[in-house]
Amino acid sequence: MRRRTLLMIGAGVVVLLVVGAAAAYWVVNRRTADVHNGDKLPFTLTSDPSSSAPSSTHPTKKQRRFGPSWPVYGFTDARTRDASADTEIHPPYHVQWSKATGFLEYPPVYAKGVLFLYANGGYVRARNLFTGKLLWARRVLHTTSNLGQGSPAVHAGVVYLGARDGIIYALSARTGHTIWATNVGATMESSPAFDSRFLYMADQNGVVRALYLGNGHVAWSYHAGGEVKHGPAVVGGKVYFGDYNGAMYCLRASDGHQVWRSTTDGLSSGLRSGNFFSTPAVAYGRVYIGNTDDKVYSFDAATGQVAWTYTMPDWAYGSPAVWNGRVFVTSFDGTFAALNARTGAVLWSHNLANRSLASPVVIGKYVYVADLGPTPGSRGRVMAYNPISGRLEWQFGDGKYATPIAAAGRLVVSGATHVYVLRPRR
Repeated sequence: MRRRTLLMIGAGVVVLLVVGAAAAYWVVNRRTADVHNGDKLPFTLTSDPSSSAPSSTHPTKKQRRFGPSWPVYGFTDARTRDASADTEIHPPYHVQWSKATGFLEYPPVYAKGVLFLYANGGYVRARNLFTGKLLWARRVLHTTSNLGQGSPAVHAGVVYLGARDGIIYALSARTGHTIWATNVGATMESSPAFDSRFLYMADQNGVVRALYLGNGHVAWSYHAGGEVKHGPAVVGGKVYFGDYNGAMYCLRASDGHQVWRSTTDGLSSGLRSGNFFSTPAVAYGRVYIGNTDDKVYSFDAATGQVAWTYTMPDWAYGSPAVWNGRVFVTSFDGTFAALNARTGAVLWSHNLANRSLASPVVIGKYVYVADLGPTPGSRGRVMAYNPISGRLEWQFGDGKYATPIAAAGRLVVSGATHVYVLRPRR
């Protein structure tokens, strides 16, 4: 009898442990309901002057030929990825030229007829946009690693970039020669941003720095709570970025003073917090960014309060594009969606044929996105969709990781191992 009682007690304890473990797992991993404060927080649906290409009232012949620059990842320092003003760029296209590049995880930047590409192994190259001719090449990092580098930035005849060995470089855009180099002692994957005084860079030790454009001296630095892998957005004298601990930050650009810090603990799944790998986009008084907790976040740019969240089926790894009151987002499973920028409501959604790590971009009348292809060795595809209806309009058989940029009336596609310059068929 005693033996039977002990067995029953033991069985009960096991059941309690199993139930307790299941309950704990559910609490930690359960899906958290999305936040819906979009209509309660400030939202201004106007064109942000920092999100459109600079224009000249009376452009010279050379300016007309070169077109506007694409100086940073995301097109502007607001990182909205909105180049809708380039309406002359549209399908159908023909390939003007293509060149082998090595692994490109991020797209090139462009200025005054020249593309600047930063490939794996630390190779930086300048190519003539119109002919594909190699103008100069530098290897700033000697490694066999296939890890990708962030896009460089180009400004006032200087190319800026961060290397994985901890050195930030300023190179002559004309020759590739080093103007200055600053060793910050930390791995970087960040794409630079800049304003009239400073270059802004983040590293995987969680440090965001402002360096003087002219000499590379560090003006200020800020230590976040986790790794910062993406490039910051810089708008209205503020610097915005997220870290790998799931916190979002706003700093004063002039001195690095923290304006606000917003955590996402408990907003993803139970008690977890995901990682911000995505680059933020700033528009309409909001900050938009994706997270590996599967959610896309909209923060109030002034206070850091969460305006809304939207849960994707998988990691929201890519960076959002923002255009005409819409936010275009992807998740790793291949979901491509358009959301209402004020509320986060779904306007349309598609399942791409394959997984995607790409960040959408609006060029002219279309929104472009890329997928990885069906196998690891695939080249992937670039596709153009109608941003209003979500209808597929065009596709190209390469473009694995990065979506295109616009340059002098041409579409520049970064493929798995090649860069392509496409011209619209007239």
